[in-house]
Amino acid sequence: MYRRLRGFDLSTLGYLGTLSVPGYLYEPLSVLRLFALFFLFWFWPVVRGLSHDTEDSSLTFDRGTKLHFWASTLLTLLNPFVLVASINQLTGHLAIYARHRDGLPSPENYESETRFSLPFSGRWTAINGGPTEETSHSWGVLTQRYAYDFVVIEDGTSHAGMGTRLEEYYCFDEPILAPADGEVIAASDGHRDSPYLGGWVDPFQRDLRGNYVTIRHTDEEYSVLAHLKKGSVAVREGERVERGQSVGRCGNSGNSTEPHLHFHVQDRPEFFLGAGLPVEFVDYAVESDGGSERRETGFVERNQTVESV
Repeated sequence: MYRRLRGFDLSTLGYLGTLSVPGYLYEPLSVLRLFALFFLFWFWPVVRGLSHDTEDSSLTFDRGTKLHFWASTLLTLLNPFVLVASINQLTGHLAIYARHRDGLPSPENYESETRFSLPFSGRWTAINGGPTEETSHSWGVLTQRYAYDFVVIEDGTSHAGMGTRLEEYYCFDEPILAPADGEVIAASDGHRDSPYLGGWVDPFQRDLRGNYVTIRHTDEEYSVLAHLKKGSVAVREGERVERGQSVGRCGNSGNSTEPHLHFHVQDRPEFFLGAGLPVEFVDYAVESDGGSERRETGFVERNQTVESV
């Protein structure tokens, strides 16, 4: 129990703030407005982030970029789509904890049935994600505990020029591939690519995932590929896909601060109800000391540059 509490992400308590909403909509429930104080916990990453350097990151994010992110994230609370997503996130967590009373999936207790390939070709870097709490994309967000954010980095940066245009980002419009054979159970297109860069989150987003594809690989393994470019989703619900097949192109739609691919695997088809699953990739190489080390299987770590072989 102590170990669980020690690893608890305080910013997760911010979701309890959504319980205040009925109090503002319906006067007899005004006592629920007290829950709005929990929104303050969403400032915790700002405090923690501004007090720590990011020397171990493949990309350097200055304080201005971090402030842009958290300021715009708070602004999105005025967006009803984000508010509903926050409530769904909270209730989803309760369902996940109830389903996994004996312990959430982890590298120690979970072995995947599916052999997942990297969902792209060429050299990409995992700027977020890993199999441990220290490297996790979002440890406190149970669906995305083992998620990854991938970008293309050249000469220490993810973009050419000033990075003020989507087309300057090396990964933008690059093909995104099915990581294994499966059936598309959800595919969404038409969400705009956010024009706000430099750490800003799109306050007008309609879906955290933006344009996305969800693929069923087994009855308990579903991959999610998100933030795809508007108009690029190349598959539809019910379609069978093969490993390596293009399903869309990398974009900047949804809850995204710059073009990148968000990828994770979960144990249920519903985005907010599936517990995140640790992903061991197969047949890939990791860049190391100017060369590359080939691996038949393994976990990708944050800051690793990888490519399929």
